[in-house]
Amino acid sequence: MKSFFFLLLLVHYQLYAQNTPEPNNAVLKSIISRTRSFYEQERTHSLASGYPLGLHGETEAKRRHDFALQASDEINRIDKKDLDFADEINAELLLYSFEDDISAFRFRSFLNPILSEGGFHTQVSGMSNTILRSVKDADEYLAKLNDLPRYMEEHFKLMREGLKIGIAQPYDVVKSFNNTYEIHIVNLPQQSVFWKPFLKKPDGISVADWISIQDRAKSTVINKVIVAFKMVKNFFEMEYLPAAPKKLGAQFFPEGKLFYQERVRHYTTTDLSYDSIFNIGLQEVERIKKSMQEVMSQVGFKGSLQAFITSLRSDPKFYPKTGEELLKEASYIAKKIDGKLPSLFGRLPRQPYGVEPVPSEIAPTYTAGRYSPAPISGTRAGHYWVNLYNLPSRTLYTLEALTLHEAVPGHHLQMSLTQELENLPQFRRNLYVNAFGEGWGLYAESLGYEMGLYKDPYSRFGQLTYDMWRACRLVIDVGLHAKGWSREKAVEYLANNTALSLHEVNTEINRYIAWPGQALAYKMGELKIKELRQRASAQLGDKFDIRKFHDTILSEGTLTLRLLDKLVEKYIKAQGAKQ
Repeated sequence: MKSFFFLLLLVHYQLYAQNTPEPNNAVLKSIISRTRSFYEQERTHSLASGYPLGLHGETEAKRRHDFALQASDEINRIDKKDLDFADEINAELLLYSFEDDISAFRFRSFLNPILSEGGFHTQVSGMSNTILRSVKDADEYLAKLNDLPRYMEEHFKLMREGLKIGIAQPYDVVKSFNNTYEIHIVNLPQQSVFWKPFLKKPDGISVADWISIQDRAKSTVINKVIVAFKMVKNFFEMEYLPAAPKKLGAQFFPEGKLFYQERVRHYTTTDLSYDSIFNIGLQEVERIKKSMQEVMSQVGFKGSLQAFITSLRSDPKFYPKTGEELLKEASYIAKKIDGKLPSLFGRLPRQPYGVEPVPSEIAPTYTAGRYSPAPISGTRAGHYWVNLYNLPSRTLYTLEALTLHEAVPGHHLQMSLTQELENLPQFRRNLYVNAFGEGWGLYAESLGYEMGLYKDPYSRFGQLTYDMWRACRLVIDVGLHAKGWSREKAVEYLANNTALSLHEVNTEINRYIAWPGQALAYKMGELKIKELRQRASAQLGDKFDIRKFHDTILSEGTLTLRLLDKLVEKYIKAQGAKQ
């Protein structure tokens, strides 16, 4: 989530971390080199200043903005006719990668470093997965833990300024935020998630050193980590919640509708107005509703769509009884899909993935599932996370669609393949364009029919629910941020048109309120991929090969929708010319 500055700095460092291969164009090559140096200097400066968690103030936001704006201006001055297609992609994706830093400072959104699921204070819990192999590793980890109070206070300062000028999350989103910090306020250091790296002595550390490290760790967790999260609790409950806006939506930010249109453009990578996207959403809702009614007829249900949805929500057979049951079912579906992939893809990733529960410290406000990527050079696999919190809200009839989206052939397959594309500059191997990645994930759900899934009519209704869910997002997101919709109206719209559990409905609406524009990426990207598949199939006829089409879509990593269209046109031309 690029609004979290600690992660943003790390992501930028990873994007530009390696030298080869390089673009052919000298200007692009220079920009990549300077960007790498810029973020290395930012990182080095933070460490040299004694701040291993980085610096995240207005000064740093402006420095990133100024660098990104200058680099973007240089790219925009390039005569695009002089670029081959590879560098046309490089140029457009470099511009995309700079957009967040430019927008964050231009519209002051860096003053709002939280979403409905958490923010700056929850992202640091990922450090608990640190693997200690030496005394140096332990020293570095402890230094980060010691930096937590300063890191928290730095973000409080930003958020106080945000509250003053009206850039903040509304009360409805943060009123239950206590879930995000109280789990870290524990009585004993061993109860903290941050103690995890100290559970087992590594072979590379002597017994004497390990005793010393654990003693220091106990003191650090008690006096720094727990204290830091008590600071978070005090800030939210004594300062932020009482002052949080009662009105919701980007339209109430300074220059709110201009900011929202910019986010619409960024997340969809199109020039469509939010009104146009709203209307596309309405059309999709009506189209999908007809398919839902067909399933209702198939199972012999005589009532309304809302009555059918209510019956699904209230029938215990559609819900897991235990977390183990849910994990086993997700794992079985994932493995069944694995066996079908070669029929639809010529190239598959080398990196494996596992099925894991969503970490308990973030589960209460988290979505039903998520993909957690891993570097291909690392020591762990990618993870398909399944949320075990509040089991009566976890619908089994949507599990096939969820697995197709988050694991394979959705996010794991797409993101792992992108990391393995050795012909790409490093920044493109780690870049994520929402319209492409989430559009691919939603398109992947539809491939379940070609894999022999969705045989059960209720599972098919689950797929339609997920499709409808993303169509509703086009309506709801614009409604909330540009048309004055209340939270209650958004909840009612999503609850009446999908069979998502009511817990998920409420979690999702909070997410859309907190993250303007991002929810539009899924359906807009999926519609483009389906349009391109139909175009390729119609023009190529017997020469159309679904495996080659999918391999082409994924062959250049993440792309804007304009670039994706051009890539497929090249594929159609090349395939059509073959004898």
